[in-house]
Amino acid sequence: MNPPDSDPQAKPAGGETALEPTGPTLGKKLKIRSMVTMAGEVLPFFWPMRNFIHHNPLHGLEHLPFEQAVAAATKLFHARGYLTRPEYQEFLARGSIEREVLEDLAAEFVNDWLREQDIGDDGELAELLRRSAVAMMTAMSHPAPGQDVPCPEEVLAAVKRRPS
Repeated sequence: MNPPDSDPQAKPAGGETALEPTGPTLGKKLKIRSMVTMAGEVLPFFWPMRNFIHHNPLHGLEHLPFEQAVAAATKLFHARGYLTRPEYQEFLARGSIEREVLEDLAAEFVNDWLREQDIGDDGELAELLRRSAVAMMTAMSHPAPGQDVPCPEEVLAAVKRRPS
């Protein structure tokens, strides 16, 4: 007769038989690990960006121009590439964005655009377009003219007017 501690049918103190697994099987563990690894392939290491700014959200896309890299990352991560206009306006209101810098950049953009269109040196048109661009970025949640913003007809007429 076998002693009681050598009985294969005897249950250990935990109530399980010695042959029953105590957790997920090796196959189940490997399947879970594989699924997590695959899911991690497309997730950025730094989400959301407003909390972890020291990581490069465009890692692996550095060879592209900035706008193209943002567009590629937006598709890859199914995320917004930029903040919403009201979020930028909130930063402007808090002083995180300097209005003078924004106006200088708008003027530079307008001047470059006028040069590309071969419009020449039209200070009145440049100022009108600069004011419109700054107003759209700073005073409107959606691009639509307001009281202190040139109306679309005025901007269109100025753009169509070509110096001879």
